[in-house]
Amino acid sequence: MGKIQQLEPPRVFISHAWEDKDLVRRLEKALSDAGAEVWVDHAGIRGGDNLPERINDALAWCNTLLLIWTNAAASSHWVKLEWTNAISLRKLIIPCPINGMPVPPILANTVYVDFSDEKKGVRELLQALRLAQASHEEPDSKLAGVIHARLIQTVPPVIPKPPQDEPAVMPRTCKPPVVKPAIIQLRHTPANPLSVDAVNQMLRDRDFFDQYDNKSGKGIQHHYESVEPQGAKLVLDHATSLTWQQGGSEKDFSFNDAEAYIGQLNAKNYGGYKDWRLPTLEEAMSLMEPKKHGELYLDPVFDRREWWIWTADKESAGRAWFVSFLSGPCYLNDFGSGYCVRAVRS
Repeated sequence: MGKIQQLEPPRVFISHAWEDKDLVRRLEKALSDAGAEVWVDHAGIRGGDNLPERINDALAWCNTLLLIWTNAAASSHWVKLEWTNAISLRKLIIPCPINGMPVPPILANTVYVDFSDEKKGVRELLQALRLAQASHEEPDSKLAGVIHARLIQTVPPVIPKPPQDEPAVMPRTCKPPVVKPAIIQLRHTPANPLSVDAVNQMLRDRDFFDQYDNKSGKGIQHHYESVEPQGAKLVLDHATSLTWQQGGSEKDFSFNDAEAYIGQLNAKNYGGYKDWRLPTLEEAMSLMEPKKHGELYLDPVFDRREWWIWTADKESAGRAWFVSFLSGPCYLNDFGSGYCVRAVRS
């Protein structure tokens, strides 16, 4: 047997759905500890209609894409964009299916690592990538051989140094893109009492659109993603790190009944979470769009039946703030009035 060609450490892009982030963090640590360079989109700021520039840069940087393949990944628009772009860039793709999840037909003949048993999957993956700390045994599996051969093909060519009398042109670095997304921090603790003057100041400071009190407000550039953990329809706003109900109560509740509705969501572990709450006025107004989408000043990613929603902020012992996506402002009204609920969690 000839001597095995030595490779630089694999440059690994982990493509995954948001619901699988806990597994991905463990896998990222195992790969990094074993000597691989790893890029993972933890922040998940994915906006617009095209692949975001930073993910595009990461795909150009990597030589290996690990596809964590679950039901959630199969239904994720962004995961599909990542692995299909990796195919077009001729990157090595290693599907990692979980619980027998069938891989896409176009990847059916691609070698894969079964992650139904996580510890075994990590061990086999490290061996296949020939990482220093993977095993003291020489990997001799077909998987290791095929992946090793494919990695050799993806090692970038050596760029020769220019002559001394010519100015040196620095090649593009092969370091993962360092991204520090600016998360918009919104107040999540109710401010009681919350006065009219304080609300008007908040609208100006945040540049929130309000049809009557800040009509020139531009609002927030959101980065929404629709997910359905445990069958619950949710919307992630990666700009604020908030998770919203995609719909809500559908019918109007008094303020006290709205709080009871939140309690019911937490009691049944809605979407796998028990920390749902009424939004603060600041959080609710962050959803307000400066122009209508159909009948509502609200992005179409949300259900259209909740025209107005309660917030957790009170002006007095008997009046609370609510937001009207139908007419565009925020208002005060008595606890006995009826508005919908759209729960939120941080």
